[in-house]
Amino acid sequence: MKHFTKFYYFASLLICFLFFGQYSYADGSKDLYPGGNGGRAKLRSSTSASASYPFASLNTHHVYAKAGETITMASSVMGLGNARIKLTKPDGTTTSYSGPTGLISKRVNEVAGPRLPGVVGGDYYDPILYAVPVGGDGIYSVDFVPPVGEAGTNTNGRETSGVLASVDWKVPTSSDVVIAAWDVSIYGSSNALISGRVYSNVLNLDIYNDFSATRTYYGKMYVLTKDGYIYKVDNNGNNGISFEFFVNSNGFVNGAGEPLYKSLNTSTGISSQIKDPRTADNTTSVTHKMFYTLPANDLPQSASGAVAGGTGTTWLKNPRLVPKVSDLKLFGVEGTEGQVSNKGGNIKFSANVSGRYIIEISAIAPASFPTRTITGFASAGSNSVNWDGKDGSGNPLPSGNSPAKLTVRLQGAEVHFPYFDMEINPNGIKLELLNEGLNAVESDVVFWDDTDITLTFGANNSPSNPINASQSAVPAGTSSNTNGHKWGNNSSPASGTFGDNRSMDTWTFVLGAEETLSTVISTKIADLKVNSITPNVSTVGANGNITYTVEVQNSDGSAAYSDVANAPFSFNVPAGMEIVSAVYVSACGTETNGTISADKLHYNAELTLTNGCKGTYTIVTKAVGLPSGKIIVEATIMRPNDVNDPDATNPDPNVLPTDPHLECKNGTATESCNNIKYNNVVTLINKITAVKSIVGNPATVKPGDVLTYNIILTNTDALPKTGVTVSDAVPSTLTAISAIDNGGVATGNTINWTNLTVPANGTLTLSFKATVVANLPVGTISIKNTASVIDPIDPTTPITPVVEKPTEGKITAVKSIVGDPATVKSGDVLTYNIVLTNSFGTAKTGVTASDDVPNTLTGITAISNAGTLVGNKI
Repeated sequence: MKHFTKFYYFASLLICFLFFGQYSYADGSKDLYPGGNGGRAKLRSSTSASASYPFASLNTHHVYAKAGETITMASSVMGLGNARIKLTKPDGTTTSYSGPTGLISKRVNEVAGPRLPGVVGGDYYDPILYAVPVGGDGIYSVDFVPPVGEAGTNTNGRETSGVLASVDWKVPTSSDVVIAAWDVSIYGSSNALISGRVYSNVLNLDIYNDFSATRTYYGKMYVLTKDGYIYKVDNNGNNGISFEFFVNSNGFVNGAGEPLYKSLNTSTGISSQIKDPRTADNTTSVTHKMFYTLPANDLPQSASGAVAGGTGTTWLKNPRLVPKVSDLKLFGVEGTEGQVSNKGGNIKFSANVSGRYIIEISAIAPASFPTRTITGFASAGSNSVNWDGKDGSGNPLPSGNSPAKLTVRLQGAEVHFPYFDMEINPNGIKLELLNEGLNAVESDVVFWDDTDITLTFGANNSPSNPINASQSAVPAGTSSNTNGHKWGNNSSPASGTFGDNRSMDTWTFVLGAEETLSTVISTKIADLKVNSITPNVSTVGANGNITYTVEVQNSDGSAAYSDVANAPFSFNVPAGMEIVSAVYVSACGTETNGTISADKLHYNAELTLTNGCKGTYTIVTKAVGLPSGKIIVEATIMRPNDVNDPDATNPDPNVLPTDPHLECKNGTATESCNNIKYNNVVTLINKITAVKSIVGNPATVKPGDVLTYNIILTNTDALPKTGVTVSDAVPSTLTAISAIDNGGVATGNTINWTNLTVPANGTLTLSFKATVVANLPVGTISIKNTASVIDPIDPTTPITPVVEKPTEGKITAVKSIVGDPATVKSGDVLTYNIVLTNSFGTAKTGVTASDDVPNTLTGITAISNAGTLVGNKI
């Protein structure tokens, strides 16, 4: 297993230290061994991933070149098998080179470098050349393909013993997957090599598992960060056998992508906890660029071309930025500046670079709470950091105004060097931050935290010491020239060491100046409540008014609570009710923005209440269209933004207090608070209905008929209707009133029933008998009988059921001569009228009339109404 050990370590490989002379003007494997110290690490070039190489690649190098310059390329395997060098241009097109040109045969050739035009003799090798054309400025990428091809899975080409970097390597074969020597260089029109234009994002390497001090890895490199800082790195004699090498800004991360600042207790299954160095950077995660030499001064700030993740644009040499924080402010999570609730707040600031931040929230003397520290990752630009409102002991800040100081510091130029399955690092890495002039070291401190590593004990295991040297444990850091995170030793076994099957992280950073905000943090706690809803009646009828008295209160006046301003109040009635008016009275509070909604179902206002203050509403409502039954009304009072109500605060920081019911659930499924009260004391009682009828429902009535009258009272409520009064003024056309039931009493022709009860959802029938008088007055066309029913729910508007039947009686007849002559004489023409009169309300049909005209009359004519003449009889 140790033969395939994983060793991803993000931070140090490419041996490009401050060596000069013939080593200073080409970029490649010779720069890894300028002094020939230690063992040789070879490129493992393959697109086939494995446990040791999860980010497998063809060891892509990137080179920035300009028109008129020439790129040179070479490796130690050209001419063998499928060995090739592939050049991808800024436009994405690729040229593949094969054959013996570009072969580096021996160490002496590697050290000499590429043969430039016009150079004769010497140990130089003949490189592959590519002349950058006009318009070809940009980033090119170079891939190294081994003899076995692009997807080799073997380990062929490995040394069989520890080979020193200063000597020739094993002669390669056509099946090799590793490459011992490589180079990418640039020269200009003057045929002078240009250093510092070549970088890599990730290298996959292999070194023999010899842990002796003379065979371990001493590779040196330069790391350029996005914010313009340059680190010099010396691997200083470590060994991880098979390893990937890259440097990034975050190290190992959690599920949210936030840096852990810790080593991990395993080296398997962790690819999701580290950024893939082959992919493009994002705003919070950056793969730093590894150079063999100091980055060139003429590198632009950014360039386009063949970059990590494909063609595009990437950063190069940015101006060095000192991490700086500005515009520091504190808001409650619901938007109130300087005020927080138990839901916490948001600390907002601007950063000029991305990097880790350290926020301290501390009390100004006299200290009222322990200092709280928050760390995280800031993006360049505007940032908002959530604070849960708790102090350093995990307790909410005390209620009231707390003088406090907010301090934010930003870390920049952050570099992480994770090692995967790195067996030994006996001398620790040396990590030095160069000054802006690149002629002095500004800092050499490093940090680590191995507290999650399970200790194994053996004679040569040698865990790190101290186990925790993070910025929280050793704020000043540890000099890497003294102890650059050491573990293991040169006598350690190949397995069971402190770093075996672990993921070790070593990091450092530049700390910016503090940005401080002295403020007063207002922490408001208010137990807002609706104490009572009291109606002035228990029943109401249609269109009746109900006056509700509602009492509200803010807390109990104790020191644990605060005054509140603009606490939303609402009073709500069901459809079919209307709010008519609302009047607020309080000796210690005020109301603003009181409004009845357009549909008259809601009254909304905002209340300002001192701690312990009570207020009373008098709210008049009207029942305009409700069904019968209980009337349920609701009163609510809700916390304003960034105020904590102990029993009515929704814990979701992303939800503002707009719904008192949601606040009352407190993050659960059940409402449980004193902010909402209901009242269903008042019952809407429907007015009873009344129908009057005559038993048998005769079509007509006539003198002498005995009629039985019924008055049917109907109650549609769920409660009995009591106290009902009925009276019936019987007309004079009826007599002999009798058989009065249900306690009715007749006085003259008026019957009165009092204190009647109509059953719930039932009827009550009142009956009496009366006889049609024998001699109906002439012209009595109907007999109309009206009752008067008084429902106590509406005593001023009686119900008046009525029954009216047409009358029926004998017709009368009158005969006359038109003109009514005093005498008649022979020859007079007489017009006779027979007038039939029906004085009743029913038409008289089937009437027969006859007239025996005397023989003294003759010439009978003009008979009307279809009369017929037979002889002298009509």
